[in-house]
Amino acid sequence: MHEETILGTISIVIGLIFAASISAIFVKKARLPYTIGLLIVGIGIGYLSSRVDMLAPLREVQLTPDIILFLILPTLLFEASINIDSRLLSRNLVPILLLATVGLLISTVIVGFGISAVTPLTLGAALVFGALISATDPVAVIALFKELGVPKRLSTLVDGESLFNDATAIVVFNILIVIITTGTAFSASVVISGVGQFLLVFIGGLLAGVTLGAAMLWIIALERSDHMVQAALTSVLAYLAFIVAEHLLEVSGVMAVVAAGILTSWAGMRVFDDSMRRYLTEFWELMAFLANSMIFLLMGLTEYHLFADLGRYNDTLGYILIGFMLTIIARFLVVYGLTPLANRLAPKARVERDDKAVIFWGGLRGAIPLALALGLPADFEHRIMIIDLTLGVVLMSLLIQGISVSWLLRKLGLIEVAVKS
Repeated sequence: MHEETILGTISIVIGLIFAASISAIFVKKARLPYTIGLLIVGIGIGYLSSRVDMLAPLREVQLTPDIILFLILPTLLFEASINIDSRLLSRNLVPILLLATVGLLISTVIVGFGISAVTPLTLGAALVFGALISATDPVAVIALFKELGVPKRLSTLVDGESLFNDATAIVVFNILIVIITTGTAFSASVVISGVGQFLLVFIGGLLAGVTLGAAMLWIIALERSDHMVQAALTSVLAYLAFIVAEHLLEVSGVMAVVAAGILTSWAGMRVFDDSMRRYLTEFWELMAFLANSMIFLLMGLTEYHLFADLGRYNDTLGYILIGFMLTIIARFLVVYGLTPLANRLAPKARVERDDKAVIFWGGLRGAIPLALALGLPADFEHRIMIIDLTLGVVLMSLLIQGISVSWLLRKLGLIEVAVKS
């Protein structure tokens, strides 16, 4: 029985990788972003599994918070971090951090108060939804922009914001959960305490990532001739940083992975030779391809399984549409409200008009909001409605924004610029 379970799991994983590889061929011919194409394929597989007995085992396959946060996310974050241009990131740190921190808090408030006004959600539950849905998911954004190809600076702005934004969302989400579950009333002291906790978790994650990254780079430097060993050690670093930060130190695992990845990219110029850097790039591109393939196929399967019974959602469909519109409005106000301030604070890192349009419309929602929603405590008030809203808004964001953002890039002439540069 145990062997059958293992064989079944392996068969499902191999089958999904095969489906992703075949889909990649046809998705490119259809000129769809790869990740969005996989989401659609995943929904299609979910539909077939409900009607074909041979595919029945897939009916039980869904994304879980643990799969996203502990298995897939470290790979995607580390791959994005080692490939981000550290010099461009430092030059554009003001707009990136402003959007990722202040911007997320503003979006949380706008969406939270808006949702609480039109749905049965209490204000506390609505703010939790606002926090998790305001994350511009790096899993979706990084994969999409890498597939489409955009100018390097714009890619850095989008990638950088999504990486920091993700960590901010998780920290704010967890703080709100603690406040609500303990019955603490909102007050000035609670807000100050929350800000202090946020800084501790955020900066603590950065320090943990830098420390572990420096230690691992020292170990990697001991073996300069074996590229496979060096690449394997970087994969250990990605997961070790997340686990140590998140579980042992109770700081941000996301920021630990990001910091470790950026340090590896920056300091690796001294540790790695040219052939190793090429090998490492190819190694992590393969890892990211596999991780993206699994997460978007599983996201499609999960979306189908949970939306299969549409009758249960008759009262929620209108709320989902309102939720999606609120996220768009909040994103518009954040991008177009904060970038002028960022331009004043850092005039050398001006965010131009075309960049604003792409940052606004490219703020997709993806697996991270879904992981946070599914990870809500079983007894959390309005848990089912929050999950329903999250599923609907994520699906609309990926399909509507994800498919149309390529049109926007072409309209602005940014894809052609990226290809030429």
